[in-house]
Amino acid sequence: MPDMDPPAQTGEQNPDPDNSNATTPPPPGPAAAAQQRETALTAERDELRAALDAVNKALNADAEQGEQDPAALAAAVADRDKQLGQAAADLRSARVELAAYKAAGEQGARADRLLNSRSFLAALAELDPDDVKFGERLGDAIKSAVEADPDLYRAGPSGPVRGGAEFNGAPTGERRAATLHDAVAARLSGA
Repeated sequence: MPDMDPPAQTGEQNPDPDNSNATTPPPPGPAAAAQQRETALTAERDELRAALDAVNKALNADAEQGEQDPAALAAAVADRDKQLGQAAADLRSARVELAAYKAAGEQGARADRLLNSRSFLAALAELDPDDVKFGERLGDAIKSAVEADPDLYRAGPSGPVRGGAEFNGAPTGERRAATLHDAVAARLSGA
């Protein structure tokens, strides 16, 4: 029998005497495991960053820079809020003026003159169109404006509709025959 050396007693077992598994890495230690976790986290972070960049590009296709300044974004949001507030105020004003225009006709007032009056518009600014008593308060505001200056704001009577016959007589001129028989008779008679 050939002589075989006993395995070394260094705390490790001799893996394979003919060294066939020499390409397998040694079992991972704590440092190697930490390195693998860090590599996996870095790859995941890069993947998420790429997805976020794709979403940002889809939402802001016209943006030239990859990341935007938070102060610039805050200013843009403040500007949009200001524009929305102005649009809401314009919409409220239009709703109130339309309601005043409709109610003025029912109250016997001239809506065009009422809506050109600064004092009437100031009274309208105090009204809330979402209030349940908005119609009553609008009617009261119209009545008080008409009572303050009836010559300016009251709609005058339009008068009766013109009708009846003309007093100057019937219109003169050539008369056309009503029937074919009348036309032939008029032609033959020389008229």
